[in-house]
Amino acid sequence: MQIVHKKILPEFFRPVYTGEKNFEIRKDEDNIEPGDLLVLDEWDGRNYTGRIVHRTVKYVLRDAEDYGLMSGYCIIGFGF
Repeated sequence: MQIVHKKILPEFFRPVYTGEKNFEIRKDEDNIEPGDLLVLDEWDGRNYTGRIVHRTVKYVLRDAEDYGLMSGYCIIGFGF
């Protein structure tokens, strides 16, 4: 298991924090896998706000260009 820190803008942080949103579309650059811990640090474009949310990665979708996912990106599904 690895811990992966990522910045997240406030408009995306809020629905993740409330549980309304349970996925992220990201560049596939961290070799993230199910079981990893995703730490999302709210970033307002200039500074970190101090708000953080932790989510356990449940699923990672890669290599799905036929379904509209650009090459080099992945969809990270997570739970609490």
